[in-house]
Amino acid sequence: MKNFLMIIAVMFLGVTAAFSQVDQVYVSWNSTECNCFDQGNSYYSVKVVIYDVANDMVVVEGTEAKVDFGTYNVYVDVPEANEHCANPNLPYTPNLKVMAGVAVMCDSYNPPEAVCNGYNELPNQACSDFDPYVQITVVIN
Repeated sequence: MKNFLMIIAVMFLGVTAAFSQVDQVYVSWNSTECNCFDQGNSYYSVKVVIYDVANDMVVVEGTEAKVDFGTYNVYVDVPEANEHCANPNLPYTPNLKVMAGVAVMCDSYNPPEAVCNGYNELPNQACSDFDPYVQITVVIN
């Protein structure tokens, strides 16, 4: 009986871990600060948008992450993608377009202002492409 209960407990923990996964987008960009005279509060503003082309709907409207200078990548949690992909009522299999933008927000302006930015998109991403994450690279100009 103890072995049976142990097996059930292990299976329950495995199923819980599998369903608790949060989809992520890994965004990386080139190492530039765009000649920003950083006074200590400048940062990279990273924004991720996900659109389901097949079902004609926005999945993630614009999740933003603020990243300090000296760091050139970030994992952005997009739990809405997980929920969307698990929706059994969608008429079509999701065909996701993942879009990411990165802007250098310079604090030598008040309020901080974008002095340069970049954008990239990945079309035709399936829900399974988020396992473990979707990776996108942005070039800042």
